[in-house]
Amino acid sequence: MTELNLVVATDLRPKSECALARAAMLARTLGAETTLVHVVSNEAADQGVGERLRDATFRMRELAEDVRATAAPAPRSLVRVGAPAHVIAETLDELHAGLLVLGPQEARGTRDRIATVIGATIAARALATRVCPVLIAREQPRHRYRRVLMALDISANAESAIRAAEALVLSPEADASVLHAFDVPYLGTVEHHNAGRGTNSRYRQLWESHATVNVRALLRRASGDFARYGIQIEENPPARAILDAMNHQQPDLLVMGTSGRGPLGRALLGSVANEVLNHAWCDVLVVPQGSFERTVTAPDVSARLPMPGAISRRNRWH
Repeated sequence: MTELNLVVATDLRPKSECALARAAMLARTLGAETTLVHVVSNEAADQGVGERLRDATFRMRELAEDVRATAAPAPRSLVRVGAPAHVIAETLDELHAGLLVLGPQEARGTRDRIATVIGATIAARALATRVCPVLIAREQPRHRYRRVLMALDISANAESAIRAAEALVLSPEADASVLHAFDVPYLGTVEHHNAGRGTNSRYRQLWESHATVNVRALLRRASGDFARYGIQIEENPPARAILDAMNHQQPDLLVMGTSGRGPLGRALLGSVANEVLNHAWCDVLVVPQGSFERTVTAPDVSARLPMPGAISRRNRWH
């Protein structure tokens, strides 16, 4: 496995403290190099760029000293000038970043709200580049992630999300669950033609069984320890199922893969990831298609382990 370069983007506001603390914990656990990045916007007119650049450089040195006490090896800091989302995206590519850690992305004014709509936030821009996974830290870490919910479809990118989670954030003792949500195709047609009593129920059961088999196969292909995962299959639109599962299970971390990209924020993230990120309250790791394989070698999954069983959502984490 190549050495991981962990990048923390901070706007020097209090909400970034969660990202700094989580990044320090990850750096210590993974032995990763850490780079703190702050971008001085060249559009603000409240004071000169030079003065703001000096202030930011001084504060970044202080932050690096604070992180140095808990992260190994010691972090370095970069202060740059430009449009933050664009500069951060360029910096990730320049540093061959393996993971970007951010605080929650909040709209503070008209310009920020417009940026959110057009997909120009730092998170959206970073995900669109597909350079590396993005971890959005919303809560101060007291420990490594203990409850992890992985919301996955059945795709090659879901395999990447599993490998990324196991390599970057998933500890051996963590309680991990895979959620797969689906809409039963053609159910309305079956109901309309009234194909016989119990047909709808049998049709749903068939699709649920099919989805369970596919999730098991996905875990067997991608995971280094696939027997550790509970499997939950939900017949619901994916975004609704993910948010419901979060509210029920209270995870420390949600993991998602995404393959969408395009000119608008919804397309950049994919519609499901976009909706979940707008409503999620816990930390979220998003793995864009192709991002993890750029810098990290997948774990060996050759060991034969017992297959995981499907479980009901009602029985998970009680």
